[in-house]
Amino acid sequence: MSQLVAYYDENPVEPKSQVEIHQLPIASAAGSRSVEGAIRTSLVYVRVPSEAGPFLVPFGEYDDWSLRDRYNEAIRIMNTLGASAITCETYGEVAARRGIRAKVLRRGGELTQERIENSGFDFRHSGAGSAPRDPRPLRWPDEPGFSAAVSSVLENGATEVVINIRSHRTHAIDGALGVKLKKGGFDLGGLTQRSQATSLHIRASFPQGRKGWK
Repeated sequence: MSQLVAYYDENPVEPKSQVEIHQLPIASAAGSRSVEGAIRTSLVYVRVPSEAGPFLVPFGEYDDWSLRDRYNEAIRIMNTLGASAITCETYGEVAARRGIRAKVLRRGGELTQERIENSGFDFRHSGAGSAPRDPRPLRWPDEPGFSAAVSSVLENGATEVVINIRSHRTHAIDGALGVKLKKGGFDLGGLTQRSQATSLHIRASFPQGRKGWK
């Protein structure tokens, strides 16, 4: 679980239910950065490690932020590896109906994965490609498919790579943890409109017969 942190002016919030969260005086936030800019008290943040120092994402915005950040990293990896073509298709979960693609059973209900047209994640690139370069260190080294894509292209000369990125939905305001935090008296943020995307399908092609990377 990602580290959760909240800041206070004078006194920390006294949780009404048991939650695992670090409460710190607002002065200790100096040097930290937030998605929103200014760091607010009583708001629960997910603390994300980065080379430039701690980065804070409001709890209610983390799932969408994480999906977009992993998407940007996947595109960066493919471009750095010298892809000649990249496409990204977006899928979302909808209620079951005719013409379903893949059924997903959740709590007795039936959901499907359906293509979302004109989403903010749609991406298409076609060109000549370039000599492969090593994109490491990776921003999301534990994300399934990222390290494998790098090895496949740099070490095995792969000409096509597919990465599927799923939204974790672990920080939903109405999820078990979110409800517990709200009952504890914390603000979760996340008032912005949530993306419908639940998975991204990214496919990249690489020129054949390229010389090895250096």
